[in-house]
Amino acid sequence: MIRRVLLCGAIALTVAVAPHLGSSFAQSRAPGRAPGVIVLTWGVGGVLTQDGTLWQFRPESHRWVTIDQSFGLDGEHRNVMPLPVPAREIATMQGFGFLVTRGGQAWIYNLDKNRWENIGTPSR
Repeated sequence: MIRRVLLCGAIALTVAVAPHLGSSFAQSRAPGRAPGVIVLTWGVGGVLTQDGTLWQFRPESHRWVTIDQSFGLDGEHRNVMPLPVPAREIATMQGFGFLVTRGGQAWIYNLDKNRWENIGTPSR
């Protein structure tokens, strides 16, 4: 049941975001840098591209910005980028600040310290 709900959510996000991936996405990226292919989604309107960039769709301006730019637009300074591991090593992401690698290591973005921390794996 959970997988079905997550799949439906991912499909809904893809349907909602796909029409906006064109020119707005290209206009908001850094000059001379290809955005890469989307490899996974996080939250609502967030994507990770193959080059390791986290993008956030901003509905109020109808454009894509990096996660750090998005925080800046909200009056906060964050250093989420770069990610602590290459995009190809990320198995899953929840929100912008929690990821698990294909090797099973968990990373969390510490908002207070403004940096990524490897929190390992659960143990008894």
